[in-house]
Amino acid sequence: MEHSKIQKSLIDAISEFEIIDCHEHIGPEKRRLEAEIDVFTFFSHYISYDLRQAGMSEADQQAIFNRSMPLKRRWTLFAPYWERLRWTSYAKAALLSVRKLYGFDDFNEKTCEPISQAMQKANTPGIYERVLRDACRIRTALTVCGTTDVGTPLLTPLATMPMVHFGDTWEALSRPEFDPTATIRSLDDLLDAARRYIVRVKSEGAVGLKMVASPYMEPNREAATAVFESLRTGAESCIPEPKWPDFKSRSNPLRDYVIDQAISFATEQDMAIAVHTGYWGDFRTLDPLHMIPILFRHPKARFDIYHLGYPWVRETLMLGKGFPNVWLNLCWTHIISQRCATAALDEAIDLVPMNKLLAFGGDYGIPVEKVYGHLVMAREDVAAVLARRVAEGQMTESQALGLARKWFWDNPKELYRLQV
Repeated sequence: MEHSKIQKSLIDAISEFEIIDCHEHIGPEKRRLEAEIDVFTFFSHYISYDLRQAGMSEADQQAIFNRSMPLKRRWTLFAPYWERLRWTSYAKAALLSVRKLYGFDDFNEKTCEPISQAMQKANTPGIYERVLRDACRIRTALTVCGTTDVGTPLLTPLATMPMVHFGDTWEALSRPEFDPTATIRSLDDLLDAARRYIVRVKSEGAVGLKMVASPYMEPNREAATAVFESLRTGAESCIPEPKWPDFKSRSNPLRDYVIDQAISFATEQDMAIAVHTGYWGDFRTLDPLHMIPILFRHPKARFDIYHLGYPWVRETLMLGKGFPNVWLNLCWTHIISQRCATAALDEAIDLVPMNKLLAFGGDYGIPVEKVYGHLVMAREDVAAVLARRVAEGQMTESQALGLARKWFWDNPKELYRLQV
């Protein structure tokens, strides 16, 4: 059977799978229902960043999301940039979603108003069930949304690692975001608060903690204590974030020590550690290889390396090859570049055990509709890679579907200890 026919057969079969969505930022449904929704919701969360790269001014970017401005006027501002963006993977996910969920083939001057009306009509209780469960066949989506009170089994929370997004001033340390009622007078007080936080979020249903792959230094309690005391006494007002290329002279020993301890606390609670790597802002600071010393120090921890480390994809594959405590997550990757995602999957089959791959995570928030389009792209990529292997006689179609089922269901279920 030729490759295209095998690919279609695989896509049809994979589309019947129930799946685990391995990364979102979707919050409780109430947030979506209270949001102002129109056609430009499809162009928030990722496409909006490409608008800047396409040349749209900051003022015009703000204007297109200003719901007090007439929709047609906003579309006039947006239309030239849409023509520049429509061939990206980000845009493909939006187009697939609007076709499936609202029945429109394209975004344009004629459809922008009826699409908005259809979206507003559909923005009612049960929208998560209709999109995630009915359209996508998602059993649960792992989400980082700032709360464990997600309100539905369709969402499974991950919590933020203590000291990742705050903690560089005494004000932030003395009232830590993860436990603002804690009394913090010493480094041990801060560690105790971090431990209580991890135990609490685990009890509230969180199955992991999310961190970022910054250039962490070797954890040193003495250096961490010195930084803590310098902030407590006012000798220093803040600790600067490490910046490229002078990491070591701008390191944050307090952050590095607390995060290292928190990884140990989470491991004691049998929680996975999700790690944002690669693409975002000055992505040089997010190189997945920054994680290697941590991977060595915490052999019993389970690390879920997000986004395949894009653009360091091959290096990230080698983390999966070289460390038994690493899993490789294609969340976001399919909509960064489908070509890259398929090449990476193909190479991963040669490199790593098949229990190490997680096939899909939409990585969206308010525009929940786009999860559908991204999932279609993920199925395309998985089927394309496996179909070539079947066509070349390396595996049977049944074996290919067995791999796909591992990537979409078995592996995330095992990694995150999900009861689904």
